[in-house]
This record gives sequence, structure tokens and C-alpha cells, in this order.
Amino acid sequence: MIIQIIGTIIIIVILTQLVIRIVKDKASFIKILFWLFFWGGTLILIWLPKKTLDSFGDIFGVGRGIDVLVYLSVIVLFYRNLSLNSKIEELNKKTTKIVREISKISTREN
Repeated sequence: MIIQIIGTIIIIVILTQLVIRIVKDKASFIKILFWLFFWGGTLILIWLPKKTLDSFGDIFGVGRGIDVLVYLSVIVLFYRNLSLNSKIEELNKKTTKIVREISKISTREN
């Protein structure tokens, strides 16, 4: 019960930050909509009865339903990490290319 209350408080803080981003118009509508659905769904999941959540565990062959959510979270986080690392590498390559071009131009001018 206490973890549900703590989780709810954390989700409310996150949703408040999303609303602030909407007001300041610092994020795209699609991303905000995705996160609203994600955190809203999470809020619903943490308040589901234990038996309902455990039925998810039975479907996936895991003892408890919360374990399924943890496993899926870890998988999503690893995927997101891989995706961000790829984007960072791409940005590093583009930055290197731009710096080399600027260097060539400045060398020609001197």
C-alpha cells in the first residue's frame, strides 16, 4: 500500500512537469500525449488489485504480475539506451564533420 502511495505521488509530480512543459510549449504534442497515456496507464496499473496484476504474470509465465512490469521496463530502458547511444554517435560524427569543414575554411582564409 505504501509503495502505491509513493508511486502515485511521483506520477503526480511527473504529470505536473508535463503540464508545465505544455504551458511553456517546450515539447511536441505527440511526445506529451504519449507520456500522458504512459503515466496515466502506470497510475491505473499500480492501483489494480493484486490478483488482477498477478494474472498478467500467469499469462507471461512469471510468478507475479509486478515482475512482468519490471522485466518490460528493463527491456524498454535498454532499447531506449541503445537508441540514444546511436543518436549520440550520429551527432558526434556530424559535429566532427562540421568542425573539419570549418577548419578547412579557416585554413584557406589564412
